[in-house]
Amino acid sequence: MFPAVTLRGDVAYQDILIEENVGEMDTFIAVTEDEETNVMISLLAKKLGTRRVIALINKVAYSPLVHSIGIDVVISPRLAAVNKILQFIRRGKILSVTSLPEENAEAFEAEALDTSDLVGQPLRKINFPKDAIVGAITRGGKVIIPGGSTIIEAGDRVIIFALSSATSQVEKALMVKLEYW
Repeated sequence: MFPAVTLRGDVAYQDILIEENVGEMDTFIAVTEDEETNVMISLLAKKLGTRRVIALINKVAYSPLVHSIGIDVVISPRLAAVNKILQFIRRGKILSVTSLPEENAEAFEAEALDTSDLVGQPLRKINFPKDAIVGAITRGGKVIIPGGSTIIEAGDRVIIFALSSATSQVEKALMVKLEYW
């Protein structure tokens, strides 16, 4: 178990962060009600030596900018809500979706169904969109990093990364075909 320190107060003063040895911490998370404050104190913590900083940001459009200036992870309640909605509107047995707005992409975790296009043949023979890639497969509790000869089996959990231009094709590959019924 790792110890955690919670600071409450005006942490914009560098002295407080130094006094609490923020620079020696592995992770600093800023979750005030003001996103500009979250960015500023996260950058200050990074400057003091914290290895990884996380900031709560409500404006999703800020995400690419915030990443580019040194914030390692952005937490966005709006983006979390969007991801949950996407999970339910995507076709196929989607277990989770993560939108990657700064990359104009999505990461899917899906269960491979019996009649989906992904099941039963080597990946190199599947007509998969060029702007998508199968990044990992979980089968029987083991993670498989796929290659061209890897065959996805029904029930496998598949992690797919896709640019927005390829998401509808990925959905189509994950769907149950009518002949199943």
